[in-house]
Amino acid sequence: MSKENSGFGQVTDEMTLAAAASGQLRAQKIIFERYKNAVLRTLIGLCHDRDLARDLAQDAFLQAFSKLHQVRNYRAFGGWLKQLTIRTALSYFRAQPPVSDTFQEDTIESEQWSTQADWLIQLRDIETLIAQLNNQERLTVWLYLGEGYNHEEIAELLDEQAATVRKRYQRALAKLHDFLTNNEVLHDH
Repeated sequence: MSKENSGFGQVTDEMTLAAAASGQLRAQKIIFERYKNAVLRTLIGLCHDRDLARDLAQDAFLQAFSKLHQVRNYRAFGGWLKQLTIRTALSYFRAQPPVSDTFQEDTIESEQWSTQADWLIQLRDIETLIAQLNNQERLTVWLYLGEGYNHEEIAELLDEQAATVRKRYQRALAKLHDFLTNNEVLHDH
């Protein structure tokens, strides 16, 4: 299935969007059914908690239906919904009390950070691995690796400096690398 026909890349016609914007439940259900998996997949990646992801997905769709009138180009709806989904998760995490991070980072050279994520693909139990990260680290890693945002874009989303995001990403990868080195059971052999 091509990227245009799945996930946020799907296109919803103008009439369905207009009907959903006017409150027609049938049109809203069509949109929900079309995009629910993409929204949920993104939120599970950001939250690492299926129940929380479901709650946030509901919030994201409620917001989407109340703000549909803001979509000017029906072909851009998927991207707009993706941004709204990510911002819904970020709003939730901003409202949570900050977590102290006392992790001491390894001394991996900075040019190696871009290749340090390669081993993530080879894991069987990614959920156990990602559970090692705090919310901010998980958000940063997921937005960078899972959603394809660069550090500057993530910094803008989180309202932080790009250097802070880069440092957090490096700490998160070091933490994951340390966990993997001490827990060989996660590697595919």
